Amino acid sequence: MFYALLGILTAFCTTGIAQPSPEELAPLIAGLENRPHEIEARVPLSTDDPTVVPLISMQVFAPPSTPRNGKSCSVTLLQHTFGDGSYNTPAVVPYTPPTNSDCGEIGKWATISLNLSVYSIGTQYDRLSAVYLSHSEIWRHSSAEPTKTGTIWNTVKDVTHFAALFSKPGPLMMDFSNIIAPDLLLDGVFNVTITATFNAPTKSFPAAVTSDTIIPLSNLSPTLPNFFAISDDIGAVTNVIFPSSAIEAYVEVFCSGNSAEEFWYLNTPDEFVANFPASTGVTGKGPFREVQVLVDDKIAGVVWPYAVIYTGGITPSNWRPLTSYGAYDQPTYWVDITPFIPLLVDKTNTTHTVTLRVVGQGLSPPSYNSNWFVSGSIHIRTGTGPTSGKMTKYDVPRLEIATTGGTSDSNATVWTKVVAHRRLNIESELIMGDGGKVKASFSQNLDYSNVARYIDDGWIQWGVQSTTGTTLATHQGKQVLRDAFDYPLSVFSNYSLYSQEFGSYNSEINQTHIRALQQPFDASRQRTIRSIQQARGHVWMDNWPGLRHAINATGATEQSFAYIDGRGETYFREVAAKDDGWKKDRVWGSLRNGNPPLPPTQFRTVHMELEDRRRPLRTHNNLIGR
Repeated sequence: MFYALLGILTAFCTTGIAQPSPEELAPLIAGLENRPHEIEARVPLSTDDPTVVPLISMQVFAPPSTPRNGKSCSVTLLQHTFGDGSYNTPAVVPYTPPTNSDCGEIGKWATISLNLSVYSIGTQYDRLSAVYLSHSEIWRHSSAEPTKTGTIWNTVKDVTHFAALFSKPGPLMMDFSNIIAPDLLLDGVFNVTITATFNAPTKSFPAAVTSDTIIPLSNLSPTLPNFFAISDDIGAVTNVIFPSSAIEAYVEVFCSGNSAEEFWYLNTPDEFVANFPASTGVTGKGPFREVQVLVDDKIAGVVWPYAVIYTGGITPSNWRPLTSYGAYDQPTYWVDITPFIPLLVDKTNTTHTVTLRVVGQGLSPPSYNSNWFVSGSIHIRTGTGPTSGKMTKYDVPRLEIATTGGTSDSNATVWTKVVAHRRLNIESELIMGDGGKVKASFSQNLDYSNVARYIDDGWIQWGVQSTTGTTLATHQGKQVLRDAFDYPLSVFSNYSLYSQEFGSYNSEINQTHIRALQQPFDASRQRTIRSIQQARGHVWMDNWPGLRHAINATGATEQSFAYIDGRGETYFREVAAKDDGWKKDRVWGSLRNGNPPLPPTQFRTVHMELEDRRRPLRTHNNLIGR
């Protein structure tokens, strides 16, 4: 019945083909069809066996392209243990640009990448983490829920577009707020190492074109996490002074829902919350969220975020050891505010405001629950003299959003539907210091649909969401930013036995991330991603009063991943995990060596798996019930 209903809901709310064009997706699909032929290895159900210690956890990612046969250097930026006392107490260390000749000239690097490696052993929630350089956030990630025998994860991120920050000394901060509480059985600490690799340019791989100035959109605290924790409809305001010679400006946005907003995409519209008993714990304010970028209180652009599911999300056994896409490297989003430059530059160094605001669909303020963690940075390029000009078009209609739904007799079945559409178009004419004129245009066209169905007083829920759109910026007719995306998501969750003594819960999730992104400044940094994941899991809990713990669990997750960048470099991966172990892993493409397959020690033979099937799955209370 579930699959029949899922098919109906998917057909009902899907908006059509993916926003990235068929031509963009063709090389990804072709690459996946040319998979290598390998024998699938098998794994046990238990994580106690010494051949898989520590267990490798992984978010699939494509490693960045780097110059071949060029010079490079690696520098350890931070080593820190986040344990007792680390909550709201970031690690802060000084950063200075590398001077080794192998690194290349300061500020003229071909690429910069960060390698984040974390080891943890014990029991712990998933914890959100953020890395900042000179108070600008450069990486947001979460943690694994570790095993009693140890878990390690390693991720590489391209941070070349932050070259302006890496070119000068400044504080490097990492927040990894953790709680050690023996009374709650929480004893897992996070041992972190961050290494930076700087690649010098070569003839075939020149220095990257990046911004000249980066202005943080953060709270600027020297000792506390730098993102804004907002819980109202006002948002977080940063006062900025723009360089008078600015000719391009873009905002990069980080955003995460927290607490009652962690699963915002499954929240129930306020109009229907009264149909459920309070004991079910249904969360209101609806499933639609928009993150707005405002310049001097005028909307400059919006973000409709991808639903990142963390390793403890919905059903924790779904995501160990294969995480959902974005768990260890959360996607960011770009808004071109170049059309606002004529309003922002003057000779008097006037202060202007840039606001990051979250909007939900609650019937009473605030329009969303709890808090969102938001931050960002403004990436600016400057010219040879003062810039002037005028805004010629500001077409930003109100958000179109509608909520419908209904109930059957005695509320046995409740269904809801939310649809939204947003378009905007902003244009300006810029006059550069050298007299040249540039027409800057920024537009967005976004569509959203969310269909939900509830039975058993809301303990059983189906949700199907579609988020598609295209963000486009052109300067004098030349494309400088394009973000075309399609984020289909379907979730079935069953919590009907959750409140019982020795209860249980389970879920089935299908999530896709399709995105063609051309970042600002450098067309070679274009990339197209197609990630498709299916996960299902079941958790059985103890009867411990208060905080419930998993005493048994099953989980199975599969992922197909394809990637191509502006240089034609490719990365393909087909991977599957089951019951705390690895089932298969195939990797191919030109970037394979940058993120190779899992080591053989993570896999087991068929004979050993058969032996393990005779034993029950044990999770050692290390999956904490939600």
